[in-house]
Amino acid sequence: MTKKIFFGISIALLGIVVGTATISMANPKKMLQRASADNQITLDSSHPLSGLPSSYQNDSEVTATTPNGNTLKLNVVNGKTSAGNLIELANRGMIYNFGYNTSSSRADDAITGLSSVTANFTGALSIKTARFGQAGGVELGEAQTLTSGSELSLTTSKYFQLTAGDGGAVINSLILKYSCTAGEYDIKNLNGTYTGEGTNGYTYKLVLNNGSATINSLDMAVASTFTGTGSMTSASELSLSLKKNNTLPVTYVCSISADGQVLSYVSKTGAGASQISEIDFYKVYTVENFESYTKTGDGYVSAATKYTTTGLRAEYYADYYTGSSSGEIGGSGWPIMTSTDNSNYNSQKGHNSSKVGIFKFSNNMGMRYISMNELYGVKSVIGKGTTLSVWARGAYTNANFNTDHASDTPMKMYAFYGTPLTPSTQTTVRESFDFTVSAGSTWQHFEFDLTPGRIYYGFGFYAKQTSGSTQYVPLDDIEIYTYSPYATYVAPVSVTGVSVSPTALELFTGGNSSLTATVSPNDATNKNVSWSSSNTSVATVANDGTVHAVAPGNATITVTTEDGGYTATCAVTVSAPATYYPEGTYKGTATISSYSADLVLAFGNASNGLIGVRVSNTDMIPGAVSYNTANNTFSITTSGTATFGSYSFTTGTITGTYDYANDRLTNINCSGTIGSYVSNLTATKPTANYWDCDGTTSQLQSLFKRRYMSGSWQVDNSNADRITSNTTEFVSGTGAVKRRGYSGGAVALNFNSDFSPAITVKNVHFWVYNPSGSNITLRMWGYKANNFGSNFETGSVTAIAGQWTYVAMGFTSASIYNWQIADFNNTGTYLTFDNIYLF
Repeated sequence: MTKKIFFGISIALLGIVVGTATISMANPKKMLQRASADNQITLDSSHPLSGLPSSYQNDSEVTATTPNGNTLKLNVVNGKTSAGNLIELANRGMIYNFGYNTSSSRADDAITGLSSVTANFTGALSIKTARFGQAGGVELGEAQTLTSGSELSLTTSKYFQLTAGDGGAVINSLILKYSCTAGEYDIKNLNGTYTGEGTNGYTYKLVLNNGSATINSLDMAVASTFTGTGSMTSASELSLSLKKNNTLPVTYVCSISADGQVLSYVSKTGAGASQISEIDFYKVYTVENFESYTKTGDGYVSAATKYTTTGLRAEYYADYYTGSSSGEIGGSGWPIMTSTDNSNYNSQKGHNSSKVGIFKFSNNMGMRYISMNELYGVKSVIGKGTTLSVWARGAYTNANFNTDHASDTPMKMYAFYGTPLTPSTQTTVRESFDFTVSAGSTWQHFEFDLTPGRIYYGFGFYAKQTSGSTQYVPLDDIEIYTYSPYATYVAPVSVTGVSVSPTALELFTGGNSSLTATVSPNDATNKNVSWSSSNTSVATVANDGTVHAVAPGNATITVTTEDGGYTATCAVTVSAPATYYPEGTYKGTATISSYSADLVLAFGNASNGLIGVRVSNTDMIPGAVSYNTANNTFSITTSGTATFGSYSFTTGTITGTYDYANDRLTNINCSGTIGSYVSNLTATKPTANYWDCDGTTSQLQSLFKRRYMSGSWQVDNSNADRITSNTTEFVSGTGAVKRRGYSGGAVALNFNSDFSPAITVKNVHFWVYNPSGSNITLRMWGYKANNFGSNFETGSVTAIAGQWTYVAMGFTSASIYNWQIADFNNTGTYLTFDNIYLF
């Protein structure tokens, strides 16, 4: 090295970690001497780790002094002193340098370019490294196996974790070499898989491996593949030199995010640039694929030997439920497992490769897996993204995986985040997802939405079986990503035809009606259609199939499929009606002596001529209605009194204009003493909380439910005619809802589903038809609680014998979740209801 490089080293290493260690600047001259020698740190019995316990402990922070007098710091899990050696690690014990022991004052211990490791040891030892640190931890790469006495070259990294095998390891010496050059930003630091969606809408996968680079399209009809090399033109920029099928070269440049998670598109140049989309690539994190396990074992065999661990169950904390009541994970009733097959792996049944994890449960038993690091309070970050993914296949009935279980398996999956997990705190720092694994031998893919930007540290599963035999569920390839690496091309299903309903329409000028297009087959990929009119001066059609009648005449409406150009037509005849007749319920609001009053006009259809008028809930007895067909005006003669607080007003004639095109009443005026308050009022139909009660019996039964009182309110599901469609007696539209009476007590018509959220209701208006020879009293309830309990608003009205009656009940602006009409002493009369209106 030149003196210039020496100077750069001394600056680069100020106050940072080298290897697992923090370099103290008490002796900067010795640091330069060490750097000028061979850029390595040697730890052995002559340079021991002080602070090591004499027995295995959870997590210990230790120090060491290098031959050059520098102080190093690192963390040890399940390590202890060993005579004549550097350290003894228990089964799955570890040494790491990302220091998240709660007693540590270090926020981000780092190393400048760790490039190789040499260990002399007995037993088994592996290493994971990471260049990038993330909030709350580091994202470690795949494990590499060490051979005693042999130097292992590493992807230049800042962080590392040495882990002992299932039988532990005794380390005699440890040599860490580091680089002081820009080689720290080697392309190997980005090794792995990335996915992203291009601006063309297709998904792509990028694989980087020690300078080689491949980009594949995953869901294009004709897959495109770009291969070549990658290099880092700076610490924050990646340049890919690629060719499509060995032709059409392209240089594709991405910027690298600070955490290495995202490779953002910058530019593309060359003859092949038009052949590839602009793509932002996001890293795919392998949570677990079970490939690194070679031995079964008892995991945490007992409290006394808590840190003696072997096999997969040493890596994943696992326990099960033995209580008598249902429960998920944690708390009493969750002892540590003692059977080796409760948490294991199988070497022959893997999804994409050989090995697969085994998840066992039986009656009243669930199981969890939590990373051993999390149990110890060490955050080894798994990754961040928007999706958690797992592959599973139908359960087996034995641990050998040779007999399929016959039934589906409901399960939960957990994603853990936040503070270090323990058995007592892990229920509060997780996201939960439900899924069901279907029976059979097919591997099934499940994806769950994660909180964007959140860092996840572990995963877990839970299942509870109330009956049946023990089941073993295979789980594999658990990953976190933003775009799925499993996206595949799905061949489109071509359109074969289209139909339109109805095929003919008769409309009055200003009227509207909807057409429905049905594209064949049902699973056609592209169901887009367009609409057109042969004569827009007669009828127009909107993009959603709504036809508007403009003027008398004939027009043909045509629907055309985007795929294949198939067509279907509807013949439209538009005429000018003799009378523009309003039909249904209309409401306008006026202020009467400081009171806000709702003027409600309820019209029956032209054949029955029914008229109902209400000012809020005060009766105004209707007389006759007349129309002037020349100017579309109407006149209703009434007599009665409207009362508001201490004020009373006489009523008389109500006049107005029917705006047929917009289905509203305008220019409404009243005579009588109320007339000065109702002037040029507009009334419109309700758009919410309004039921015209047209529809089939099954549609009405899905909306309303009949209850009857037989000691207590019971839902009547035994009689098919409890709710039926009445197309004989109706006020407006095409039908009404008929409800069967009950001779043994009260009967109620209530909404099948709760209002959610609650709605604020001042008034309930509706028409009711009573075919019997005597009046029937109706009671109405609006329930303020989200159930049919005791907290309600109530009132009563009368259904007059032998006719339609327009009735209303007032609430005190109650916020209600449920609503029902009930009648008492009804010996079986079928009442019919129409135009139910809550406002």
